[in-house]
Amino acid sequence: MPAGKTRTPESSPPTQRVISIVELLAAHQGSLTAAEIADALDLNRSTAGAILSALAERGWVHRLPDLSYELGPGLAVIGRRAIESQDDRAWLNQELERLADRVDCGAALSAVSGEHLEFLAVTRDRYTIGIEPGARIPLLAPAGAAIIAHASPARQQDWLDTRGPERRDEYRSVLSTLRTTGHCAWRLDPDSLPNVRVLSEVANHLADQPASTELRGRVLAQLAAIAGSAYTDAELDHDGVLAVSYISAPVFGGGPHAVMELQIGPLRDAVTRAERRRYLTELSTAARAIGDGIASRPRV
Repeated sequence: MPAGKTRTPESSPPTQRVISIVELLAAHQGSLTAAEIADALDLNRSTAGAILSALAERGWVHRLPDLSYELGPGLAVIGRRAIESQDDRAWLNQELERLADRVDCGAALSAVSGEHLEFLAVTRDRYTIGIEPGARIPLLAPAGAAIIAHASPARQQDWLDTRGPERRDEYRSVLSTLRTTGHCAWRLDPDSLPNVRVLSEVANHLADQPASTELRGRVLAQLAAIAGSAYTDAELDHDGVLAVSYISAPVFGGGPHAVMELQIGPLRDAVTRAERRRYLTELSTAARAIGDGIASRPRV
């Protein structure tokens, strides 16, 4: 079957026809006439001609003197941007892996995308509760707190309203802590840890099954709902051993608003004061490094 000929029932047929033509030209050595393209893809010839004319106007295809078509320079720009984007992601992944090595636990970098929190980079060889790059969870408090803490008051209130009133004051204090200290640490209830691990295993299993995308989304939403309790700065600095599940910090890209949230997950029941300080130092150092990198890479 020619490249691009596959259809999926839920896809838009007009869009699929455009994609099919571009993919066919990309897979073919040399140029093709409109008739050859139409025959190869079982398209009406007038339909193929109309699509090719539209693509030629945008520079996605180029019409040769013999009336055949090849890929145009417009796609080269898109291709370069895709490569640059991959380079940007590789850079973020490297920064995240270096942080994970220093703190010896999982790490994740996320950003707000509409009403969801999207994970941009996640360490793969460490326990990260079933999250992988590209995963999205509902933006329900306290998810994304490090970003929301530096958003407008109206945005903060909308975020607080995603949960019931019983924990609203606690989450409001979390936002205040993040603005004041630049970090927030969380502890999961001991009874929650087994559920987190089971849901994580389910999410990891479903990640390899594309047909289970919707179910995996529901599992991730359940994981996001297991929030635990946040430490105050005084509690975190107490001279004693504490359980620490996650620590998050905002990442700034040169402006007053946080553009990402950086998080590490020690998931330890007993963390000394010295260890907590080391976690915070490494986390804040990494957040600054990523922020500086974003400021110098406006395309990230």
